[in-house]
Amino acid sequence: MALDDSVREQYKHLEEVAQRRGISEEKLVLALELEREFHLKIVGERDPAVRQELYYELYNRVHPLYKAANSCETSIRNQSKAKLVNLFTRELRGKSVLDVGCGNGQFLRSVHAKLKHGKLVGIDISPVVLPDKHDNLTFMQGNVIDFSLEDKFDVVFSDNVIEHIALPDLPVHLQSIRNALVPGGTLIIIAPNRLFGPHDVTNIIDSTCTNQIEALGGHLHETTYIELISILKDHGFSSFKTTIPLALIAYCFPNIRISPRFAEVIENSKYLLKAIYRFENLSMLLSRLQIVLLSTYSC
Repeated sequence: MALDDSVREQYKHLEEVAQRRGISEEKLVLALELEREFHLKIVGERDPAVRQELYYELYNRVHPLYKAANSCETSIRNQSKAKLVNLFTRELRGKSVLDVGCGNGQFLRSVHAKLKHGKLVGIDISPVVLPDKHDNLTFMQGNVIDFSLEDKFDVVFSDNVIEHIALPDLPVHLQSIRNALVPGGTLIIIAPNRLFGPHDVTNIIDSTCTNQIEALGGHLHETTYIELISILKDHGFSSFKTTIPLALIAYCFPNIRISPRFAEVIENSKYLLKAIYRFENLSMLLSRLQIVLLSTYSC
């Protein structure tokens, strides 16, 4: 499908995103159109059961498009998962781990390869991305919003999942996580920060990282540190910590945990945000400062 000038005018950052992600321009346009259709359906649907069916249909239709990404991007993503294991070694070593929205399972495979651990389980809604069976790991296709497992886990890991869940489904999702954690267990959430978005395929329209438009695709609820902490507090989580903000530095000092207060100061300051948005390189740098939040669940 050849894209005409009117399409390219609508999606001003299409060429840039296509080159960065290693996906054809045509497939990115198709992905946004598909995701936007389901975004509207899911957000507008009041019945949780129907929303679940829509989630399932969306990801089974859109994941094959993204599997067209080049092997270089896939390799980088897998390396990133291995780096996350190093970053959270103090929370993961010797622990049982549930990876919610596990995708291809690379995070748990890295935990298994690098650390002593307890039971490792991954769950994902889409069978398209789930890995083959592994003798020492358990992967299952299932509902990542409303799930119930026999085992309790020391750690629940959620990497770029929560933004894919519509706001009405968050209470059930967090209750499922609470039920899966042992008392005093740790929840690790990684998510994009809405203030430097949009972070889904909507960035073919605007990739300036200045929050000029909201996510229109598969990201149904991009959030901020302030918003996410408030939601988690309401569901029994506390003791919030994060890592060093810049990833390159954080990977060099993986055992350091700090208060997320620095992020809240930025998010609360309209003048500071306005100043950041004026400098495209700065806002793009901060867009990589995704939300990294560690919290504890106490019964």
